[in-house]
Amino acid sequence: MNITRTFESTAEYLLAKAHHAAFGKPPTGPWLRAIAMRAGTRGPVATLADAGAAAGVTRERMRQVMKKLAPHLEGGIDPRAVDLARELVAHSPVPEPIGAQFDAAGLTRSTLTGEGFLNFLNLAGVSPTDLVGTDLVCVDGWVVEASELPVMNAVTVVRRQTSSFGMTTVEEVQRTLSSADTAVDPSDIERILRGEPTVRWSGRWLWMEKDDSLHANRLVNTARSILSVNSPLSVGSIHDGAKRMWKFRKVAVLPPVSAMQGFFEASPYFIVEGDMVRSLEPLDYHVVQGEITAAMIDVLKESPYQVMDRRSLEEACADAGVPAGTFGVWTTYAEWMEKFGHDVWGLRGSSPSAAAVKAIRDAAKARRKAESRRKAWVRDRAGRFVQTMDVTTSFVSSGVMSFVPEIHEMFAGESLTVVHGGEEVGTAKLGANHSFCWGWGRVIRKLGVQPGQVVRLAADVDSRTVELTIGNEELWDASS
Repeated sequence: MNITRTFESTAEYLLAKAHHAAFGKPPTGPWLRAIAMRAGTRGPVATLADAGAAAGVTRERMRQVMKKLAPHLEGGIDPRAVDLARELVAHSPVPEPIGAQFDAAGLTRSTLTGEGFLNFLNLAGVSPTDLVGTDLVCVDGWVVEASELPVMNAVTVVRRQTSSFGMTTVEEVQRTLSSADTAVDPSDIERILRGEPTVRWSGRWLWMEKDDSLHANRLVNTARSILSVNSPLSVGSIHDGAKRMWKFRKVAVLPPVSAMQGFFEASPYFIVEGDMVRSLEPLDYHVVQGEITAAMIDVLKESPYQVMDRRSLEEACADAGVPAGTFGVWTTYAEWMEKFGHDVWGLRGSSPSAAAVKAIRDAAKARRKAESRRKAWVRDRAGRFVQTMDVTTSFVSSGVMSFVPEIHEMFAGESLTVVHGGEEVGTAKLGANHSFCWGWGRVIRKLGVQPGQVVRLAADVDSRTVELTIGNEELWDASS
């Protein structure tokens, strides 16, 4: 009769043989069970106390018996152990209990653990390297071939990337885990992650649910920020807002709309109806956003359609105590803002009609046309090229201006150090192939330059500096 031999049956035969050699007699049934439990052939490796209880002896007696068996086990490895080691290397990483993967083929029982297999090899005085040329390690409920150990960091990487990106992909995890010397197999990564109950999936995108995920997931925080201003909003609108904030934060990984849909549907913090998302709990932007940001939102909330032209918005925000630097950053990157047309900004989720946006643009355009845009130049007694000009809204908003051609040609493609009151306050760069000069934004913010003022710019050829004087109509009187 052909009886299939498992690794455990051959290992227990060797244990019984070692017992006979050590004590001059084969083990009784209880003793065979006890030493098999301690060796790890009958499920997880038993403690000395538990194994001793199976034989009706103390923990210390069990330790003594196992110590006597060890010399008689050395080198006693059956080919089934070699076969199992090869299978573990070929299928690495293998989840515990490893027997569940190999019992159908008759190689093991379903209860065998990787810890038990490696423990028996250790009792026999051999290692996986001795058998198959590479080591095997038990890590976090998996048995993994030593060279593939980096894959076991996949869960840690997902935890970190969930905080940074909100969601990630197997490919992104692979890029993080791989090095010049080690290329981690993405199928191994996915196997690890599919076996982790805290990892959730939306198509090919994934994230980790955490107990503190309300404050440990960038996507959750960004969506709450957006929805605290206007709610509900479409997944697509939240995606667009996140895209703005990701750019500001230099976040490399942005999930697509379809993945975000699955994320919000699975999240305990949001309710999804169709493609519209709202927060499960009421959100107040005064609490979520902080005082300064809330002041800017308040300004837009009070305006018709929650939309304003940039200059009007900037002036109103300045009156509300919003720093100019914050205003500039938020109009460019804030997730809760949206650009509705040239120079027209508003709150995400507001819905101004095309006619309303046009009316706001026309009013802003008329206001700009009414601004004085005088510009003139002379060469002073010190040989400097001096330009006097009215400060316009566009100059203050953009930090970009232009010198008259006679001056620009002298410095095209170069940088000029900007000096005010004897102090260096910034650097201006002149285009080599166009007439614009930029870099004034920092200077404008630092010195509080406002539309309607007049500035005088005295550019020195030798020192490559430009002296800035700020005033009003008296500068025109002095230049005439």
